Order: sequence, then C-alpha cells, then structure tokens
Amino acid sequence: MPHIKRLLRAKNLLILAVLYSCVISVLFFLSNPTLPKIEFSGIDKIVHSLIHFILINLWLLFIYFKNGFLLKTRWILILLLSVLLYGIVIEILQDQFTVSRKADIFDVAANFTGSLLGIFFFKNIKKYLNT
Repeated sequence: MPHIKRLLRAKNLLILAVLYSCVISVLFFLSNPTLPKIEFSGIDKIVHSLIHFILINLWLLFIYFKNGFLLKTRWILILLLSVLLYGIVIEILQDQFTVSRKADIFDVAANFTGSLLGIFFFKNIKKYLNT
C-alpha cells in the first residue's frame, strides 16, 4: 500500500503525464514505414482514441491529486480544450513536416472522442481514488 500512495503523489503523476505527452508527440511524427501495418481499417481511429483517453486521464489524475481530491468543471473544460488543441496542432504539423503523414479531421474527431470517453471514465471512478 505505501508504494501505491507514493506512486499517486502529484509530483509523480506530473512526471508521468509529461513523459507520456512527450512520447506520444514523438510517435505521432514517426513515418508510417516504421510503424507496424495493421489491415483493419478503423484501427487507426481506435488507437487515436485510446491514446487520448490515456492522455486526458493522466492529466486528470494529476489535477485531482494536486488539488486534494477536488476536480472543478472549469479545470476539466480547460484540459479538454487543451488536449483538443494539441490534437489539432499535431495533425497540422504532421501535414506540414512529414512526407508520410497527412492531416486528417477524422483523427481529430477520434482524439476528441477518446478525450470525452476519458473524462466520463474518470468522473465515474474518481470516488474510488481518495480511499
């Protein structure tokens, strides 16, 4: 139990959220030939949703623990808009600075969907985190 409490300290959560954000930022710019080919057509959108589901949950965890188990709607909205803007900027930069990736509005939609699902998930499980 002491290890779990230590892991959930806000500082560790901040490091984890920043590290995850950096890693996915780099991964979004890798060229397609370096990534494994998956034949299922919708898997790309599922992956985008999952990545943003995890991203928003890590940042929500940090905010929640940093503020003493308090999560205001305003903070959630700011985080949601920040993650949405991040996804849009990544898509634009992929289109401008890579040869194998193009901007895709459906990726942005998948990112946003994953973020919304992440918020819904977090709001439903946060009551179990402060016990």
